[in-house]
Amino acid sequence: MIVKENWQLLTHTKASELNEAAVQLHHAAQFVAMFGNSLLPKAADDSQSNMFWLPEVKALAGHEVNLKRRIRMALLYETLELQLINENAEALGVFPLSGQTKTTAISFVRTQARHFGKKEEDIQPITHFSLPEHGLDKGNPFMMTDPAHFQELARYRHNAQLMLTEIAKGYEYASAVATWPHHFDTGSAITVKFDDQSNPTKTVGIGLAPADGMVGEFYFYVNHWQKEGKADYSTLPSLPAGAEWHTKDWQGAILKVSEVLKQKTVEEQVELVDSFLRSALEASFGILEKEAVKSFS
Repeated sequence: MIVKENWQLLTHTKASELNEAAVQLHHAAQFVAMFGNSLLPKAADDSQSNMFWLPEVKALAGHEVNLKRRIRMALLYETLELQLINENAEALGVFPLSGQTKTTAISFVRTQARHFGKKEEDIQPITHFSLPEHGLDKGNPFMMTDPAHFQELARYRHNAQLMLTEIAKGYEYASAVATWPHHFDTGSAITVKFDDQSNPTKTVGIGLAPADGMVGEFYFYVNHWQKEGKADYSTLPSLPAGAEWHTKDWQGAILKVSEVLKQKTVEEQVELVDSFLRSALEASFGILEKEAVKSFS
């Protein structure tokens, strides 16, 4: 199994201790997102600003932009640095973020764009959403307080990209697994039903999300959405031990990473996450009263 062969064992047992490092990375990732958002055509789903995990450099990287050559911005987790990279993930420009501010970071991004024929004003922050206020917004510098936390979070992204990609490829109408700059989740949306204009009317999402107002640590999730109608939650299928359903403000199933960390081997961690995602997917398809279209590839 490709996931089991490449899964990286998670070992930091206090998952909530990683939250501050995750916030630093979330704010840093906005510079990757703004590069693509500023220089690529706007997509209907806003995907010009999303990012993908590059395991060979342990980085979140944006979409490629063709400016004399193929380039993109990347955020390297283990060193907390921005890099402009080429199509071979080789560094063309490097900016260590620790000790630097958002002002100096955006100057780096703009300087890199200028080297490839763009004007500095062509690079602008994303304004259609905002992150919760943080000291970084007031001029505080980025800080790598504990490198081990950033290394573990790199394993989180690696494993999520690996597992979610393996599951999503089993469905014909699953979007590419990507990390989104707003919620900073890595996920895929599986369309279950379309309307006559090919717009999704029922979807199921799978992913890994950081701590938020609902959960105080990273968690795997499966959620569902339908344009019309109301789901019946009077009876819900069981989930693997440690997972739970949410049916009020947010509808779906979650598995906290702290539950995954109770499993001490690669095989056990893979088995729990895989079992959770697949069982919650099938349950969500049932809730939406329609089977997802399986891929024949």
